[in-house]
Amino acid sequence: MESMASVGIERPFALHEQQRDGLTILTAGGPIEMIEIAALERALKRLMREGQRRVIVDLSEVTTLSTLAVAGFVICAELFRSTGGEITVTGVSRALRDAFHMIDSDGRLKQQIDVESAIKAMSPRSAEMEG
Repeated sequence: MESMASVGIERPFALHEQQRDGLTILTAGGPIEMIEIAALERALKRLMREGQRRVIVDLSEVTTLSTLAVAGFVICAELFRSTGGEITVTGVSRALRDAFHMIDSDGRLKQQIDVESAIKAMSPRSAEMEG
């Protein structure tokens, strides 16, 4: 009998939140389709209501992300930005980077290689606006 690990069962979607250096870091893991994008959108709306306007979304643990989900993510990020938020995405694979570039061709969505780089790059101006 094969073990579950060798069968290749994919772990479910998870979204973890942590606060660091005045930023909220949302780490997504597992597969992302449109239903998971809706969960991410709810999290971003809640953060905005709570006054958390500086967010990093780390996709480094995402196993699959469809082009449609990338489009949904870009729309969520634009809505967050349009209400005064600052958002940066990290951990995007080369293939996903190409999909993001096609959908967000004018580069409105900020991307960094990892969370540490995003923390360093986040605008100090938006931190001053919170205080």
